[in-house]
Amino acid sequence: MSVREPSRLRKALLAGAVALALTGAGSAIAWSASDTPTPTPSPSQPAPGKSDKAPGKEKPAKSQRPQHLHSEIVVKKADGTFETQLTQQGTVESVSETSVTVKSEDGFTQAYTVNAETRIIKFPAAAADGSPAKDADGKRLRPEEVAIGEIATGVSVRVSGVKSGDTVTAEGIVEGAGTGPGKGMGLGKGLGLGQGHGKESAKGHGRGLEK
Repeated sequence: MSVREPSRLRKALLAGAVALALTGAGSAIAWSASDTPTPTPSPSQPAPGKSDKAPGKEKPAKSQRPQHLHSEIVVKKADGTFETQLTQQGTVESVSETSVTVKSEDGFTQAYTVNAETRIIKFPAAAADGSPAKDADGKRLRPEEVAIGEIATGVSVRVSGVKSGDTVTAEGIVEGAGTGPGKGMGLGKGLGLGQGHGKESAKGHGRGLEK
């Protein structure tokens, strides 16, 4: 064997080892690249000044809001006793010095006893253009507390009362601008009309008939 043959053999072995090493490194790099997880895109942020609320979540117009017609609830008072309270919105079917009968749009009809403790509030009729009624000086007319004789048949009212057996006694009656779509029958104390008529009922648990 010539002297050159071992030298050639060593060079061939060395070249093979280098190639093997390079091939392994390339595989490792390729595996590492393919195993890298794809970054998750961050959720888009709403543009400044724009709401991120879903479409259709806008507050509906007053005419489209649910309108309270009538309800009956039982409450536990501070002294531990229970009381059945009624609230109703509708049209006066009949009225006298001692009672009023109201019918709601769905046909529900209820008669109420009227006594000296029943508070009756009447709102001034609105102007022809729908704006609040005003006096000769241009001041807005306020609702007034009136007698039952001021309530006529056919007018729209809101009534709140207390039920005892088969009798319902009216504690508050509101006629006029205090009624309409979107205006609830609050059950707070007094007839809170927000216009100086917020005194409490003599019983201490008057129904709220806020404007």
